[in-house]
Amino acid sequence: MKIFRIMVAGVVLVARSMIASEDPPPEHVQLMKDLGKQMGEMRKGVNVDGNATAMADTLKKVAAFWKGRNSEIAMQSCRTTRRGAVAVSKAAGDKAAIAEGMKMIGAGCKGCHDQHREKLTVDGKEVNKIK
Repeated sequence: MKIFRIMVAGVVLVARSMIASEDPPPEHVQLMKDLGKQMGEMRKGVNVDGNATAMADTLKKVAAFWKGRNSEIAMQSCRTTRRGAVAVSKAAGDKAAIAEGMKMIGAGCKGCHDQHREKLTVDGKEVNKIK
């Protein structure tokens, strides 16, 4: 009986690890690329208001993705990131307000990535998986 329990526990662990890391759907990959581009442009000072507004809109789609996966951590991260993007879009050139909004964006992104992003190296290439 003890061996049977150990075998069942092993099967469950293997099954969970197989489910835990998966390739993100192409739509999600594109959303992440869009957010990365928007963030990069804002950091460079390019169309900060417009990119922040676009980021807030993109985050609505990201939130819908994570809502479908029932991840409260990702949903909270989306809310934090979106609040930061909205704050930046409303900052009207106020550098302190922009900086505060950018901190919120960074914290929101980090919160989700720490929980759900797994970087792997496959055939010498870095790939991202969702966990």
